[in-house]
Amino acid sequence: MAGHAHGLPSTLNARLLMTKRILLATDGSESSRRALREAAAFARHGDAIRVIHTVEDPVNLLTAAFGKLIDLEQVRRDMQREGEEHLARAVLYLREEGFDAQAHLLDLRTTGETVPEAMTREAIEWGADIIVVGTHGRSGVRRAMLGSVAEQILRSAEVPVMLVAGEARPHQPLRAGGHYERILVALDDSETSRLAFEYALALARTHGASMRVVHVLDLPGPFLAGFDPEPLLDAVRAVAEQVRSWAQKRLSEAEVPGEIEMREIQPVGEGVADQIIAAGRDADVDLIVLGTHGRRGFRRFTLGSVAEDTARHAGRPVLLLPAHAPSAK
Repeated sequence: MAGHAHGLPSTLNARLLMTKRILLATDGSESSRRALREAAAFARHGDAIRVIHTVEDPVNLLTAAFGKLIDLEQVRRDMQREGEEHLARAVLYLREEGFDAQAHLLDLRTTGETVPEAMTREAIEWGADIIVVGTHGRSGVRRAMLGSVAEQILRSAEVPVMLVAGEARPHQPLRAGGHYERILVALDDSETSRLAFEYALALARTHGASMRVVHVLDLPGPFLAGFDPEPLLDAVRAVAEQVRSWAQKRLSEAEVPGEIEMREIQPVGEGVADQIIAAGRDADVDLIVLGTHGRRGFRRFTLGSVAEDTARHAGRPVLLLPAHAPSAK
């Protein structure tokens, strides 16, 4: 395990220490305001932040049915003006915080794209290093980004995506010398989760933060009567010990303070997301980092229930690292 990922840290640290390009989606909702603060907390001096707002076509079945009663052009103008106001407020806030910020209004009527298609294209064309978005927005980012929009963005994104739920606690005013103090990363024995670990480790070094590493043992079962599960359970725990050993070695090599926590879940009852959320709450972390294609303890974790449940209920930002993100290579 250790040898396979040993060459990653310097690359990831180099990427994170370089000037970053942060793409932030806003729609004026409370969750997007929290996402705005998180983008500022994630950013470092010299980073560039591009704030985008998508304007969708107001024409739908309802307005088509009442088209003669509704001035669609006026609705479109109102939507555009509202979007420009959201962008102006966001850019003003970011510039007051000392960041290079620019606004961009995406009119989907002219591009013919969906919201996730437009956001993904914008990220690629601008060369974004991360996408930050609120998860309970309305308008262009409606339905929480935890439904089809989030899934489509995460499926096609080539960079990490940070989801900030509407219930996430407000970030405290920015501190000199580092914005994150405690970062949690969920680690299993998969390659993708190790890449997420390396990303979190590099981020911790950049921010001068400590790390909390949680490994969830997703114990097999239940078993038929007469079957001795101990050899199987011992094998699962042996893998967990390998994970712990590798993580401890990496923390030591990187000189990042951190703790490693092992949590077990039984076959019936709470799930992996519950344990990740509990670990984040117990350690009062500022950010949770997850890989999106893990296995074993993260079964069916391809943008499914674990990612959604964690983002929705963690009460803090969740950064998802796609397996195919360039920053994870």
